[in-house]
Amino acid sequence: MKRLFLILSIAIFLFSSCSVTQSFSLSKSGGSSLSDIKVDQFFLDVLEDFSDFTPQGDYSIMDEAMVNFADKLNSSSASSNVKLRTDGNSTRYIISLDFSSLEKLVADLNGGKGNSLLAISDNKMTLNLTYDNYEELEDVIPFLSDPNFEVYGPRYSNGMSEEEYMDMISFLLGEAGPEALKKSFVSIEIETPGDITAIKGAMKTGERKAVYSFPVVDFLTLNTPLSFTIEWKK
Repeated sequence: MKRLFLILSIAIFLFSSCSVTQSFSLSKSGGSSLSDIKVDQFFLDVLEDFSDFTPQGDYSIMDEAMVNFADKLNSSSASSNVKLRTDGNSTRYIISLDFSSLEKLVADLNGGKGNSLLAISDNKMTLNLTYDNYEELEDVIPFLSDPNFEVYGPRYSNGMSEEEYMDMISFLLGEAGPEALKKSFVSIEIETPGDITAIKGAMKTGERKAVYSFPVVDFLTLNTPLSFTIEWKK
């Protein structure tokens, strides 16, 4: 029971106490990706309460999770130069890689199943995550379909208002839980190979740059689609 609670705690805090900046630099032959993941100290403090279950040696549970994810990225035939860096305190991780095809990388991560999450052509990129295609993301990140997490993700929380979701987290984790969640955002930054000609859902920040951001709570409920489209000159 204690170990089940540990797994549940990791699942909740991983999505309520992290801020993620995901950058893509696209080119005609593929591109590169950089993920900057910052972990709230609140999350780490909770893990310390369950130190009996942390991995042996110098690695923390967060270290182990990130190493496993980097290994999964490295196993794709569409990726190369996968690198994982950390601050040594389990509070920040940077994963960088090159890819020959972003769509192929996603396909490899989800076991070759259908992909309606991401589409890229010579001059257009579309991201579209909805409640209806959420299972595709679960294939990419199997952790999301773990029974210990599902009740806190869109499978059970879809339809809840933000206030209702915050009340649930407060009841389960105390007042610090909602405060950490309110500070948690995901930002996706895109650099295109040509000047941007049209954009929907995201914000243009330069002739060839755009950003799409959303609060983590929007992902946890998926009451509205998380989507954007960017077009550029060939």
